[in-house]
Amino acid sequence: MFQQVIRCGVPQSTPEHQEEWFTETMAYLGDRYHELSKEELTELRTLGLRFSQPPKSRIESEPAIAATAA
Repeated sequence: MFQQVIRCGVPQSTPEHQEEWFTETMAYLGDRYHELSKEELTELRTLGLRFSQPPKSRIESEPAIAATAA
């Protein structure tokens, strides 16, 4: 699924489009893979949404690390 997220450009889309994409994708996966429980589909959706978020900047956290090391 993560490869498909990248191929479809989900990380670059708006939050509304991301929600729509994941709603449709989870419906497809639920129909295609009957062995997945609702809890597993919910977890997969959560992981996919987290994966689609931009990376956090390390620059913001570096001063805090430097201050604790001193």
